[in-house]
Amino acid sequence: MHTKRTGRACRRARHRPDGFILLFGTRAITSNDASVDPVEAVCPRCGQRAQIVGKVYRPWFTVFFIPVFPVGSAKRFSQCTQCGAQFPIEARQLGRQVAAADQQQMQRAIALYNSLRNSPGNSVTLNELMTMYASIGEYDQAVSAARDFPQALDASEQCMVTLGRVYLARNEHGEAIGWFDRAIARNLTLAEAHYFRGVALLTASPPNCDAAAASARIARSNGYPDADQLVREAESRARQQHA
Repeated sequence: MHTKRTGRACRRARHRPDGFILLFGTRAITSNDASVDPVEAVCPRCGQRAQIVGKVYRPWFTVFFIPVFPVGSAKRFSQCTQCGAQFPIEARQLGRQVAAADQQQMQRAIALYNSLRNSPGNSVTLNELMTMYASIGEYDQAVSAARDFPQALDASEQCMVTLGRVYLARNEHGEAIGWFDRAIARNLTLAEAHYFRGVALLTASPPNCDAAAASARIARSNGYPDADQLVREAESRARQQHA
């Protein structure tokens, strides 16, 4: 059983007549829930398709920091293996909830696609459709939608940014940067495009840390949230490269 500390152990010392000290207390232990198989689903937090595993949290009585027997009831939760996010429900239940939400999203996506067929130049609808596909991990569908409705895509820098983010999620950094560049060419102050261009440059193989820092600074100057953190990360890695 894999264990880890989830809080400060309660430590007590008892002095015996012969001078021997007995240390005892309690410690919370988290272990894998062997009764539940992992569930593959889109994580509600990071949006990536990942294994959702069951976990069990339970306090144990310890002697010399060694768990001896449980002293409280077990509490079950689930955890995303991609981002580490924890959810206060069992993995099976979370999987069912995510699947139900995905089904609703797919029905909504079908309605949006049919709407675009009637109005192929509607950029707002295309952006919503691509965003919805991306939220449930259907990146190929998002790319297909962009290809099916080029008129709407070419008319909106926001659609270009969203498509770039889809390619970034597929780890296709070159395609992603290309779409961010096209969006920036239309709107030089589009902070979102600069920010995710910086992310793509920093996570590419090999990374271009100097260019990533430059993009992040522009995003920061235009008020994009979290841009300051990206600036620090890119500048730090750039210094390491030049050292």
